[in-house]
Parts: sequence; structure tokens; C-alpha cells
Amino acid sequence: MSALAATIRRLRPLTDPWAWFSFSRLGFGFHRRGFEPDDPGFSGDGRVALVTGANSGIGLATSRELARRGFEVWMLCRDPARGEKARDDLAREFGERKVRLAVVDMASLTSIRRVVDQLPGRIDVLVHNAGVLPHTRQRTEDGVELTFATHVLGPFALTALLVDRLATSSDARVVFVASGGLYLQRLDLSLVTGEGPFDGTRAYANAKRAQLILTHLLAERFRDSSITSCCMHPGWADTTAVRTSLPRFYAVMRRLLRTAEEGADTVAWLAVSPRAREGKRLFFFDRRPAPEYPFPGTRESPALRDQLWSLCEAASGLTFGAIPPVAA
Repeated sequence: MSALAATIRRLRPLTDPWAWFSFSRLGFGFHRRGFEPDDPGFSGDGRVALVTGANSGIGLATSRELARRGFEVWMLCRDPARGEKARDDLAREFGERKVRLAVVDMASLTSIRRVVDQLPGRIDVLVHNAGVLPHTRQRTEDGVELTFATHVLGPFALTALLVDRLATSSDARVVFVASGGLYLQRLDLSLVTGEGPFDGTRAYANAKRAQLILTHLLAERFRDSSITSCCMHPGWADTTAVRTSLPRFYAVMRRLLRTAEEGADTVAWLAVSPRAREGKRLFFFDRRPAPEYPFPGTRESPALRDQLWSLCEAASGLTFGAIPPVAA
């Protein structure tokens, strides 16, 4: 490790809390100089990855990087036309057999159950990236608030339905793409089940906090299996979702936003690097473990964690049985 890389690593606990710097493209440029020099070499040859919300932004950038590393990538997209265009673009780069498309609405349990029949028998990486940020309360066909359904309930259901296929891999990864917005939010299930005034940005941050908690709850159930559960946040990236859902934020910050590829860097890293399996830290930012509760009053109780899990089970009608042991 170079002296510069070592210095950057020592400084990160001091610089990371300054979101305007660390979450921006300036922060990524700084952090990148502290990356391990051998990280770019890890290959995914012969492995299968599923990426939700893969037709644009961080999902598309993740799909491209995993295909470049040799994965067979399944792009799970809600819009058939946009998904087909994105798949065709990647197929021209990496070949028809390397990039597949499956159409699924992650807010619909019916759609999720249907797509599972199309997916391969062994899955090595499952990236939960699909997201929405509605500014008015919307309920899905299942009667669930849309933000929670897309970010939490849908990923819970898809993981439950695919857990046996993940367990056939000797090194499976389940990766949640969260948001730094969760730092300010304590889990509040009344935002999911209540009918009071709706704040779309708060509901989004709450769903991202729930994703991080779900990462831990899954990790507990995967403890003796070959499956790793982890979560990351990408900083502030210039994506279509940011432009359309947060236009004021985009107008102010657009010159400092990361590219989608920079936002996706740690997603791909978590999919391939052995370091993602080291230690007990499950939340990452720019290839390093990140604090989960940097602000007081945001830590949930064990009882609230259990309530989140029970809510997901009840709303999805699915449970996690015994997870198969580590694959040979």
C-alpha cells in the first residue's frame, strides 16, 4: 500500500461525515486513491448476477461493470421497452449470452412470483437497486405503500423466493443499494401503515433505513450458509431518478454529482471482492465500512427490527425456512 493510500484511509473517518464533500464526485476522487490496488482484478467469470432497476442509472452502470468482469447478467426491469434497449446496448458490448432481460415490477408480488420462473437455477449475486420516490401516497395492487413495496417488501419477497438458488453458490452475495439519506431517519413503521400526511422524501429515507436493517436480519439467517448480505450507499450520483424526483437538489448540486459509474463502483466491488465477506460490518461507502448511526436518536430497538420482519412476512405471505448450509 502506498503512503498516499494509507493517509487517505486514516483521514476518511474525519472527512466522510462532511457529506457535501464525501458524497460528491470530489469525495469519490479522493477515496479512490485509497482503494486496494488489487481490487480491480477480481473476476466474475462463470458467475450469475441479477440486478433490479437495471435499465438506467446505477443499475445500468452496475450491470455493465459486472458484464465487463465476466458475469452473466440478468437485467430485471419494470419497463419492457426501456429494459430491452438497455439490454441490447450491453449485448452489443459483451455478447448476447452475457446479458439477459427479465421484466418485473418490484412493487408487485404477483410480478415477482412470475419472474422467478424465468430466472436461472443458480444465482451468485442479487443486487436490489430498483427504486422510486413518489411525492404523494400511492398504494400498490397489494395495498402496500409504493415506496416501501419497491425498496423493502419486493426485495424481501424476491430474496425469499430465490434463497435456495443463492445457496447453490459457494459464494453468494445479496447487495442492497441504499442512500445516505437514511442517516437522518429512525425506522418508523407508521410511515408504512399509517394514513396521515405523506412526505415522499421522508418515506424514501425510511425505506432505505429499513433496507439496512433488513440486511442485518438476513445476515442473521444466512450466518451458516454461503450467502453474504450487505448494503451500501452510493453518495450523490447524477441519475435520471435524481433529476426527476429531486429537481431542486439537482439544480443546486449538479456540478458536484458523481457519475452513475462512480455511484455503482461499490456495488460491483461488493459483488466480487473477498473483502466484502470479511468482518461483521455490513454497510459500505466507497469500498469501506461506513457508520450506520452517526446521529443520535436514529437507532431502532430490537423489537422494532422484529416488527419490520413480521410486517414483511405478513405482507408478502412468505417466510424464510431453514437456509441450506454452505455449498461444497
